[in-house]
Amino acid sequence: METTGGQPEGNIARQAFVASLPVLTGYSTMGFAAGVLLALHGGLAVPGLWAGASSAALISGPLQFLFVDWVRSGTAFADVAALVVCLNIRYSLYGLSLLDRYAAATWPVRTYLIGTITDETYALQVQCPYPPGRASTRYCLLLALFDHAYWIAGVTAGAIAGAALPFAAKGIDFAMTALFLVILADQCRVRANRLPAAIGAAAAVAATIITRFFFGSWKMLVPAMGLIILSLLAVRRFLSQPQMSGTEVGHSK
Repeated sequence: METTGGQPEGNIARQAFVASLPVLTGYSTMGFAAGVLLALHGGLAVPGLWAGASSAALISGPLQFLFVDWVRSGTAFADVAALVVCLNIRYSLYGLSLLDRYAAATWPVRTYLIGTITDETYALQVQCPYPPGRASTRYCLLLALFDHAYWIAGVTAGAIAGAALPFAAKGIDFAMTALFLVILADQCRVRANRLPAAIGAAAAVAATIITRFFFGSWKMLVPAMGLIILSLLAVRRFLSQPQMSGTEVGHSK
């Protein structure tokens, strides 16, 4: 049997597939919801085809949901580019910690690995059981391929179902927001995460007020992200202090 880094190819593939199964559950359900919205509100001919193409390129839950509004309202390219940068800039930091993992990859493979980094895929790749090398690269690549396939399948299936079956879309567009609220609630159990969460909430409110009352627009996401980044940079030293790194849950001293 062919081996990679001393490990059988089949063993690496099996381990990657088993590790990716929790992502299958999340990506298939969230992707299905995004696909249904695209079919119902996107106004596109052959929504299943557009769903497959967009989910292959937009490997991001929030962007997939936003894609529906972009298509429907004809959002300007500059606005789309700014939103994509603001929402996905964190992945550049993720990538820095994976440089050793990707070192043995050829440039096409490395390009794909970089382009398919998501929160879930990153979390699995940093727990790779193999040391940096060919086995590690193959494991990370298979994780990316599996997760990417789950997302494409979920969005495409949702779009096909949304076009063929009667769906009540009310509440579906809240699915991604609900997911982030659950994650936020869990993160806020740790005291060190509460200040960044409060900064994010305050920035969102401030950006909404500024854009709505001064510019007559609800385009608050980019200003909000800018305020969050600047605010976190301003308090970064305080956040790094020992008292902010405690992990106690449910109360503060």
